[in-house]
Amino acid sequence: MSGECKSCGVQVPVGAKACPSCGAAFAAKTKLLPLAAFMLIVILIIQSYLGKPDDAPGEAKPVAPVNSAAQ
Repeated sequence: MSGECKSCGVQVPVGAKACPSCGAAFAAKTKLLPLAAFMLIVILIIQSYLGKPDDAPGEAKPVAPVNSAAQ
């Protein structure tokens, strides 16, 4: 199956990087799957850092001493 050159309209073979008639270069098609996978990984990493609590479990927080006179 062949395509058509957008510059001159000549039929061009599918694997061609440039038009054999006018020499116009064809833009390479980007592969979307690797980009989408990379973005998904970045989003998951960011989400894991944002979802972490500030204090680690098991750490005891200092509590103000209870004064028996204040009760």
